[in-house]
Amino acid sequence: MDWKKELEALLQQSAAIVERAGTLAPIPKPTAPIAPIAKAPRRASPPDPPRPLSWDSSEREHISKRVATFKAHQERVQREREEYFSRTMQRTRDLARGHGSDEQT
Repeated sequence: MDWKKELEALLQQSAAIVERAGTLAPIPKPTAPIAPIAKAPRRASPPDPPRPLSWDSSEREHISKRVATFKAHQERVQREREEYFSRTMQRTRDLARGHGSDEQT
């Protein structure tokens, strides 16, 4: 079915419903034919030129502090990991030689 025919049928159904309800006047038919909307050609706008980065000194300081804090944290975690590894290996060697106990510290 053509969309124009569907539109006309919808208008007729709507008008019949309104007339049956009796509360509103019948819907008038459109006086001008409905034409499909033509698509306008799309023109791409040129991209904006890149802006140079400008960092305030306070932002730089903040980032530097966060990086330093992160590095210090990573070094501490690495040191703790190495200490745990050394203790665990020493305990394992002692148990293998028959020295020491099974206790974990």
